[in-house]
Amino acid sequence: MTRNINWPGRGPTWIGVPALVAMLFGGLMLLELDSRVSLSRELLAGGAESVASSVEVEVDPGKGSPLIGEVRVVFAAPERGQVRAVLKYCEDDRQGMPEGVRPPAPGTRYAKPLQVLYRPSDPSTALAAVDAREWIGDRRTPRIGWGLVVGGSALVLLAMVLLTIGARRRGLSWWQWYTEGRLARTGPQ
Repeated sequence: MTRNINWPGRGPTWIGVPALVAMLFGGLMLLELDSRVSLSRELLAGGAESVASSVEVEVDPGKGSPLIGEVRVVFAAPERGQVRAVLKYCEDDRQGMPEGVRPPAPGTRYAKPLQVLYRPSDPSTALAAVDAREWIGDRRTPRIGWGLVVGGSALVLLAMVLLTIGARRRGLSWWQWYTEGRLARTGPQ
């Protein structure tokens, strides 16, 4: 026996929930991009540069395909000697490397000679120079992030308007649409 549930907010909710997810994803994308770009600008403007003498890439198993977990480098810093550091951010492009910890394949993004930018006061804060320059010039990712935030916001507003219109058609105040739907399913208490 099937029951026909005529819940008034079901249609607009199918618009609003994915829109909230899109807004959240876009906002997180913009926050990560902002931290990457800020660190890149700082290191390009006032950081020191060195060439890594040793590079190891950790390729982790992913759900669909492996991804880069971290990039470990060793480089010389004046007055500090050899510094071992993990790059703060790295591009998730394994470029055909198998899973495990190993030196990057020749010709890949993190292959030697790898230029490293670091903070002179804290050499453990390091980025690959190729990543820093690429993130500064990236115009596509912010557009995608803002598109998700703005588009998701517009769809959430549309869902709210549709919920309000549906509630008013039934003669309810805008805030009663949910309680009316629950009472119809469970009966008066």
